[in-house]
Amino acid sequence: MLIRRKNKIFILCRLVVLTCVISLLLAGCAGTGTAMKRHQEKMGSVMEDEYHIPQRPVDRHYIGCAWSKQFGPIEDPYSTEIRIKKERSLNSIQEDFAVNAGIGLGGQSIVGPMGEVGIEGGSADRAKLEGIEIISPVSLADIPFEPKVPYITEALRLKNFILKKDKATKAAINVSAGAEFGTGTATAQIGTKSKTGTEGEGLVVAYKLHTIDLKSYDRNEPSVQSLSLDRSLDFPEANIIVKAKLHVIEPGSGKSLPRNILWACEQAEAKSRDIVAAWVVDIKSLDPGKRSLSIGFPGCPEFDGCQNYSGVIYSKIDPLTDKIHRQKINIAIIDAKLSDTLKPVEWDCRISLINESFNIELVSP
Repeated sequence: MLIRRKNKIFILCRLVVLTCVISLLLAGCAGTGTAMKRHQEKMGSVMEDEYHIPQRPVDRHYIGCAWSKQFGPIEDPYSTEIRIKKERSLNSIQEDFAVNAGIGLGGQSIVGPMGEVGIEGGSADRAKLEGIEIISPVSLADIPFEPKVPYITEALRLKNFILKKDKATKAAINVSAGAEFGTGTATAQIGTKSKTGTEGEGLVVAYKLHTIDLKSYDRNEPSVQSLSLDRSLDFPEANIIVKAKLHVIEPGSGKSLPRNILWACEQAEAKSRDIVAAWVVDIKSLDPGKRSLSIGFPGCPEFDGCQNYSGVIYSKIDPLTDKIHRQKINIAIIDAKLSDTLKPVEWDCRISLINESFNIELVSP
């Protein structure tokens, strides 16, 4: 009897110890889950502090465009094209943020109607469904930053989301947010009350903005110089040579103006085939790392508002200071006239070179 009693007490003690161990393990798991949830919430708030969500969904990235709080992206028709790169997001918090932003903007998945679709597994499963894409410039130095103006430097795109504006009969997957961060549900719906319209795939749901840090902004005061026709003008500090000349196309010759001309205005670009005479300012760099440009101003026919040009001819990022260094050129044709035989009669052109350097800073929403 005594031995049985001791065995029973021993078994009870082992059960108590095992119960305590299990309780501690469960508490640890719960603590880990709580910590992970807090981390996700904290990172989610960081994303909200970095990205601006547009007022309406768009299917364009607008990298390099100025940003208005009231109107969103503002395009400049005279700006040069910016090289961009596209990367796949491997950040689950970023994916959750992008998907939830797309949901809030009324995005629709284009994986096909499938009734009730459950995507409650966080971003691991949803990333396969939505496809998160990070769009940014190849070089931030290509963005035409101006003081006190925010510019779009990054865009988050949901590749498999669609914008549907007024379709006569629509069948789509409407995605709605779940109660917790990183979850959601999708339901197939059919409607017939909408009108015909356009659609675009790839929903941009958030933008990251940067602006010039005014404390670091440095700009030299340019001296305006006169640019004569058919005479070279040196800018030794920039290592470039500028020369203006007149290009004339003889009627019936079958020739055309050089294709590499960058026209000073959009109207001249659109009607370049009709231009038979053009004033061309060649900007030739003596540095092999810098590009050469040819800026065209229409001479015959003339276009109003096409006598000025301002643009960046060189830009780079200093890896030691993180500063953007760039050179801008301003060209203004004061007076330019041709005779009936397309010979130069009057020519008065002013040119200036501007050197700038600055850091950029993030613009919070």
